Amino acid sequence: DGRLRRRAGGRRADLMEGRAEDFVNASPLPAVLIRRDERIAALNAEARKLLGEAVQGRHFITALRQPMVLDAVEACLREGASRRTEYLTNDGRQDTTFHVTVRPVGLEGGAGAMLTFEDVTHVEQVGQMRRDFVANVSHELRTPLTALIGFIETLRGPAKDDADARDKFLAIMQEQSERMFRLINDLLSL
Repeated sequence: DGRLRRRAGGRRADLMEGRAEDFVNASPLPAVLIRRDERIAALNAEARKLLGEAVQGRHFITALRQPMVLDAVEACLREGASRRTEYLTNDGRQDTTFHVTVRPVGLEGGAGAMLTFEDVTHVEQVGQMRRDFVANVSHELRTPLTALIGFIETLRGPAKDDADARDKFLAIMQEQSERMFRLINDLLSL
């Protein structure tokens, strides 16, 4: 009778593990399912590429290793509330940034946590390109604008009655104004 119960319990555990595999395999994103005992119950092929092949059954700390992610998982398991954080990695060629969503899920033996990893590297790269672009445009516009302001101050002050300086400064101001006009047209065409 005891052997039969153990065998039935083993089949039930196998069935639950199979359901967990089906659950994470349904996600198109890298997905990891963590049991209440803090062991990795299942992960899909995308998560295996990200975290390694031999992480199933191990404690989640040994697989995830980043303090922000560990804190989010622990808080989710403890409080039963969803969390979001970032996971950073490098594949040898480039840095990769993932937004990680940690959500509570009901599992056999208590609540667990489901992690999904969304690759947002391209969003981060576009943001960096935008910041670089704005910095370059600001610099390119600031240069002629600074020259114009300086020449205007000079023409109003020390060179107010100097016809030669006025003609020279007005020619430079014309060039700088045309430069700003070209920059603005280039920006509008982008």
